[in-house]
Amino acid sequence: MDSPNRNRGTKRRYSGDQDAWECPDDATSAHPSISPIQAHTKMQSTDIGGDKNHESYIPAGAEESPDACQASRVPASTVTASDDEYYRTLYSRELDFHALGERDRELGSLLQGGSRLDFANPLVVMQLTKTLLRLHFGLRVDLPLDRLCPPVPNRHNYILWLKDLLDSSSTSYSQIYEPERPVEGLDIGTGASLVYPLLACAQRPAWTFIATDVDAKSIAYARRNAELNSLQSRIRVVSRDIAAPLIPLDDLNIETIDFVMVNPPFYASESELLDLARQKSRPPHSACTGAPIEMVCEGGEVGFVRRIIDESLILRRRVQWYTAMLGKQSSLDVLVSLLKENGIDNYAMKTFVQGNKTRRWALGWSFHCRRPSLRASRGVELAMTKNILPFPTEVTALRKRVSCGIDPEQLERKLRTTMETLDLVSWNWDTLRKKGVGFADGNVWSRAYRRRKERQNHMTTAPPQRDEASADKAKTNADLFTRQKLRGVVDCAFGFALSIRVEHGSYGIADEVTLAVRWLQGHDYSLFESFTGMLRNAILRTVRDPDEK
Repeated sequence: MDSPNRNRGTKRRYSGDQDAWECPDDATSAHPSISPIQAHTKMQSTDIGGDKNHESYIPAGAEESPDACQASRVPASTVTASDDEYYRTLYSRELDFHALGERDRELGSLLQGGSRLDFANPLVVMQLTKTLLRLHFGLRVDLPLDRLCPPVPNRHNYILWLKDLLDSSSTSYSQIYEPERPVEGLDIGTGASLVYPLLACAQRPAWTFIATDVDAKSIAYARRNAELNSLQSRIRVVSRDIAAPLIPLDDLNIETIDFVMVNPPFYASESELLDLARQKSRPPHSACTGAPIEMVCEGGEVGFVRRIIDESLILRRRVQWYTAMLGKQSSLDVLVSLLKENGIDNYAMKTFVQGNKTRRWALGWSFHCRRPSLRASRGVELAMTKNILPFPTEVTALRKRVSCGIDPEQLERKLRTTMETLDLVSWNWDTLRKKGVGFADGNVWSRAYRRRKERQNHMTTAPPQRDEASADKAKTNADLFTRQKLRGVVDCAFGFALSIRVEHGSYGIADEVTLAVRWLQGHDYSLFESFTGMLRNAILRTVRDPDEK
């Protein structure tokens, strides 16, 4: 089976208006998608319909065609972290339309003045999407003129966030990309383009999708686009009824999946769509080709995501992350309040910014106790969302100047000694990387816990007593303690990661030591706060500022 190759993009990268080829307020029809893979192929320089001296890339040995992208199947293990970094920075700069036009004759023929595109022309909007998917992701798509044409950078942002969310909350607690890890996702309302499953499969070789929609035409095109990229085995396109559950795990005989994603219909009614369009002081930046089924639903985006929240309250841990992209910040406020009302404390937010005109917001929530990274969970403007932000999952417990010539090994020994004196379920330290991961059943560092443990130990070591009830109680406590120690880390109330870094100064500048603490697992934020405070105090007894007397 062929899979899309990674084609190195233009010399300059995109961050221009995502409005530039999307409806004034973006939206999509209804239902999911699942599938994995992406190839890291050996590249070679060749021409794609332009100047022979201009760079572009295709898989080694592939025959070049302006209308087709070929790629070789490559094992997931060959996809490296550097590939992920390539995708992360892909659209960090503005697109160079002139350079893109040189590499793609079809786009080049639509340029005005050699470097501009008319986004009011639906054909231009469509061709730019096709060009970016082909040159940057090795993907081919067939798009109808009467359905939404997705802006690639904006859709790519959603995939980048999902990767962060899943990588930082995996069952391995590694907090990094694991190429061999299989991931299943559900794309609700995948649309004719099938853009989210295609983008994800192009970047992550071990990902698979279920893609759903209620629109027959969109389903037909989505299946065609999966076939064009030889991804039928990784992307299952499913037609759904508009009144059916949005997350059809039972209907599809699926026990669990890793995530749900949706770009919901934005408007509550067609009249709202038309009214808002009339209120615009200027024409939209781009042609809107979407059908009403893609842009309108009862209750708008809040109503649609509320349905997903309701279903998640039933499915709960059968999905690790439920996510949605939103077009209004006010929707974020309403939906976070709804999550809190239902006792959901593990949630994440992200702002997607492309250029200086369009913003989108992402919301994710989970019934699992594994916590995502700070970048994945609090990637929003603090001033605008301060009251609804999730708890931080990463803090610098200590950043302090230390005396010149401080021994990093001394700091490491202090940290390890502190951890080893605690009654942890698990604790592992990587000496080479100066990082450790641990798990506890609760606050095992408090004075109250230590006193309770001392009493318990005294009861188990004291001579036999005449009171058989007391002896049985002591035995029960000891057995409980043993069972807790033998139990795995999955159900532990608190999980954490620690890292120490010492930066050596020069010419009289004091060294600086940093202790970073990462909340990996748990629902009780007060445990994280208390643990961080305990660590700070323990390390401060070792590290002293040279100015301190």
